[in-house]
Order: sequence, then structure tokens, then C-alpha cells
Amino acid sequence: MPSRRTHGTGHLYEKSGSYYARWRTPDGRLLNRKLGKVRSIGERDGLTRTQAEREFRRQQEAEEHTPRPRHDAETLTVDTVANSLRERLELRGRSKSYRENCEYMQRVHISPFMGERRATEITTDDIEALTRALLKKGLAPKTVRNILGFLHAVFEHGIDRHWLRENPARRVEKPGRQRKGANPDLQFLTVDELEAVLRAIPDEIVVRRPSPTRKGRRGPAPPPSPDVLGPVLRRIILAAAMTGLRQSELIGLRWRDIDWAAQRIRVRKPYVRGQHTTDGKSELSTRRSVPLATRLARELDAWSRRSPYNAEENLVFAHPTKGTPLDGSKVNKRFKDACRDAGVRVIKFHDLRHTFATRLAASNTPIRTIQEFLGHADSKTTQIYAHYAPSEQEVQLVDAAFAPQFATRSAEPVERS
Repeated sequence: MPSRRTHGTGHLYEKSGSYYARWRTPDGRLLNRKLGKVRSIGERDGLTRTQAEREFRRQQEAEEHTPRPRHDAETLTVDTVANSLRERLELRGRSKSYRENCEYMQRVHISPFMGERRATEITTDDIEALTRALLKKGLAPKTVRNILGFLHAVFEHGIDRHWLRENPARRVEKPGRQRKGANPDLQFLTVDELEAVLRAIPDEIVVRRPSPTRKGRRGPAPPPSPDVLGPVLRRIILAAAMTGLRQSELIGLRWRDIDWAAQRIRVRKPYVRGQHTTDGKSELSTRRSVPLATRLARELDAWSRRSPYNAEENLVFAHPTKGTPLDGSKVNKRFKDACRDAGVRVIKFHDLRHTFATRLAASNTPIRTIQEFLGHADSKTTQIYAHYAPSEQEVQLVDAAFAPQFATRSAEPVERS
């Protein structure tokens, strides 16, 4: 019988009546091979454990002596491997927004630093130098970790294509999750602050005065322009706070997605990067519904009678004069302006999701229910709102522990020998 394999040389296991072998090659590739059927008791078909072990070793040795395909070393740059990976991502059916994010990370951050260098020359020190440079530029730690994750996938792709022997990004030290000086608390509005923001936005078309001309700028000042976004901004801000939907989900919301009888809003096709898509943060994101609060239902019903774009296929929060999707960056900017005009703390439009979730948590809504409303794939993401829920039982436990009789007994002197 062959001697027992040492730790780290692979794993032989049974699955669905067959023997399988899993091992990592010296160049870092993880292989998983089917060896054959497991021999039945009293029969001569299939493999015994000893025969499966011999076949395992034979395939390991054959893999080590198999010549690897070579790639032109002059063209095997980091950009070459990254471009090949992005083509593979499209074949895998990854969303357009994800592929565009990868293209942006490569073009803006990776290519200027190491794009033209040979992929075989990149070391762990080179990637950590890139990490320090990105942090020095002011990028958030989360953004840097996303870039490192994409770079890790690039080198893994090179190994899978037999172009590279190792992944220098595998043991890179990643930056911490909290940016230095950042506020660790959730940002959200209270009910009074939300009402103040809504009052600061005009509910009719008004003429906006242009900002004062900068000193030294020549030419006449631009004429006043009508502000047509005020009414729709009021509705989309209220909807964000009372549904917890993401900005892309609200911008892509159509009238057919509102179930008036059941008082629910069904999330189907968010508007991401200039197109409606079924790709969300998770499968739950684009296959869920949220309650339509009574106040919001009345506001949207009145808005449907007021807006010229009220057909089933029209957008709920369409541009008032064009019927096209709103510009997300303009919505975020106008929301911050409204916060300043209302004299409340300035937060991001996305933080209205926190307003929704913290209000639900404060009303004793179960965390699981909040998770389903927000479309979180992992319940750990929703646990950040658990600290905003009232905890009467926990308070009673502490009160009981420090009851007067307990305090009296604790105050009694202790006899010491």
C-alpha cells in the first residue's frame, strides 16, 4: 500500500459514489479531478482506496511534467492579463456596472502604476507600494481594497491561463476598514430634520438665480433659469426615507411597480450607469417588495395626477419636462443643498436608507424584516441597526442586578481576618 501523503500534498475524497482528488500545484493552481467510481462491496468494478491513491499520485506527477503553454513575454503585461480577465467577465455574464468598475480601476489606478510592466516581474512589494500610493492620493480604504481585489483576480486569471506561476497579490497587506478621522456612526436624519428638508424644497417651478460671477471672469452673467426639479425631488426624498430603497432603485421605479391594492412597491429594474438592469447588489435586491406607507401612497397618488408621465411604463420619478431618468449626481447634490437650506446636518442621499432602517429598529421591527426590506444578502450587514432598537428586557436585567436590596447587601462591610 502506498505510504500516506503528508499534509499539504492534496486531498482524496468520495462524492456521489466516485473518488475525487483535489490538490494545489507548485505554481499555485487548484485542481480538482475525478479518479473513478468507488468499488462496490463484493464486486470488481471501480477503484479501491489503494488504487485511487495510486491514480491520485500518477495524475499529480503527470501534471508536474506536463509542459506549460508559453506566452510572449514582451506582450504579457499587467494590462494584457487584466484585459483578458475583463473579456472573461463578459462571457461569465457579469453585470455591465461591475465590468465598468473593473475597467475604471484598471485605467485610472492600476495602468499608470504598473500597467506596462511584465506581469511576471510584479512582486508583493510592488502591490503594497501601489496601496500606499493610492492611500496617499486620498482614496478611501474600501476603494483601495476593491482595487486590490480586482488585481488579485487578474493574477489568478493569469495562473488559470498558464501564463503565471504565482499570485503576488495573495499575501498583500490590506488597509484597515476605517478611514482615519472618519465618523464611525451612522448618518441619518430624525423625523423633524426630514420634514425641515422637505419644506426647504419648493413644490412648484421657481426661477433660480445664477450664482455670482467670479471675480475676473468676463462676459455677461447667465440669465435666470426655471427650476423644474423641486417637486420631483420632494417626492423622491420622501420615498427614500420611507422605503429604504437605493437611489438607483428609485430612479428606475415605474408606475407598474406600485401595487396600490396591496400597498407595496416591487423592486425590479434599478437604473445603473445609464441603463435599466436586473443586476442588483444581490438576488434578493431585485426580487423584493417593501411596504407603501399611507402618507407616501397619498403623495404618489397626487403626483401621478400631476405628472404628465403617469402611464404604467413611465418612470415614477421622471424628469418633469423630459420624462427621462433623473441624474443621480444632481439628485445627491440638490439633497445636500436642501439640508444646508434647512439648517440640518448634511448627509448623503444614500444615508436616507439609514433613516428608514433606524426608525424601524427603534419601533421594535425584527432585524430579519429590516434585512428583507433593505435587500441585504447577509444579515451581518443589517446588524448595525440592532443598536437602535429599544432594549427594555436588557434594562430590566441591569436594574434587577442593581436593585436596592442588592445595593444594600453590597454596601455591607466585609469582615477581614
